[in-house]
Amino acid sequence: MMNLNKKNIKQIMFLISFSAIMLWVVFNYHLFIQLIGFIIKLLMPLIVGIAIAFIINVPMKQIERKIFKIAKRKHKKLIRVISLVISLVLIFGIIGLIMFLVIPEFIEAIVNISKNIPKSYDFINNIINKINIAYPDVKEYLKGIDIKKIVDSSINQAGSIVSMVATFLGAMISRIIIFFIGFIISIYILLDKENLARQTKKLLSAFFNEEITNNTIGIIKLANTTFTNFLTGQCLDASLIGFILFIILSIIKLPYALILGVLFAITALIPYVGAFITLLVGCVLIGVTNPIGVIWYVIIFFALQQFDDNFTYPRIVGGSVGLPALWALIAVLIGGSIFGFIGMIISIPIASILYSLLKEYVNDRLKRKRIK
Repeated sequence: MMNLNKKNIKQIMFLISFSAIMLWVVFNYHLFIQLIGFIIKLLMPLIVGIAIAFIINVPMKQIERKIFKIAKRKHKKLIRVISLVISLVLIFGIIGLIMFLVIPEFIEAIVNISKNIPKSYDFINNIINKINIAYPDVKEYLKGIDIKKIVDSSINQAGSIVSMVATFLGAMISRIIIFFIGFIISIYILLDKENLARQTKKLLSAFFNEEITNNTIGIIKLANTTFTNFLTGQCLDASLIGFILFIILSIIKLPYALILGVLFAITALIPYVGAFITLLVGCVLIGVTNPIGVIWYVIIFFALQQFDDNFTYPRIVGGSVGLPALWALIAVLIGGSIFGFIGMIISIPIASILYSLLKEYVNDRLKRKRIK
């Protein structure tokens, strides 16, 4: 008969509690999903704040260590504030410079497209006329269409369209507010990151044993290293590929080289998905003024994609991700659907961390089985 000491009683109570919770989740999974959604929504400003803090911390950490050498200085708080300000100026300065360069070209692109729309209409009208000549029955079919009925139906649907637009604007305003609150939270995190790290370690030590505490701290350190390496490498790779695209388009004199180069650099931050946004936008922009140029643009795009996938990306980003392509794509889709653009960027390093931990756990389990 089993001796019921304190340890065994704790284990039994834990198993009973865990089983009860799992049964409740199984029989109330709809309520459980709603609860998880509510918790994520409630914590979203904090999650966004941590994500922004991670991003800003990448240049900030380099400024502190390489320029000011914070470990050897007495006025660490002042240096931290200065480093944070320099990092924010650097980030917003780059964003401002990009907007300063791109917005005039973007306005010019809109003007050129509006000028070329009548020509496009002529092209479409010529196609329609040729179809009418080749297939006269089409004209009779078009005459039979009740335009008034279509218009009345469209008017009836206008209310739902207005509702959709209002919902979209409400969601956008909500996201902007969450981002602003998250940004404020990130400032507090960055200014007091060492103290927060100490408090987190102290809190873990108070509630968990030494093994769990050390494992949790190890995961946090792995997350920080992986994310820093990934973001640094991804930014360098995206900037390089965007610059190469700009140079090539400028050499062969295709329009909107600067817009497409910058757009490629920005969207390339979203692995496996983002660059194809540039392909679509480029085809539309170039196709209005230079339809033949679209063919050259598509060829250049895919050639550059292959060059990036096989040469620059593996060497610049390297093994900092170490995630199979399929899992990376799934991570981007899930991260984007839950957290938007920021979710797409941080999903790869998060998935990479989970993948590394799972691989380490599986290897450890297999090693133990072999020993036994």
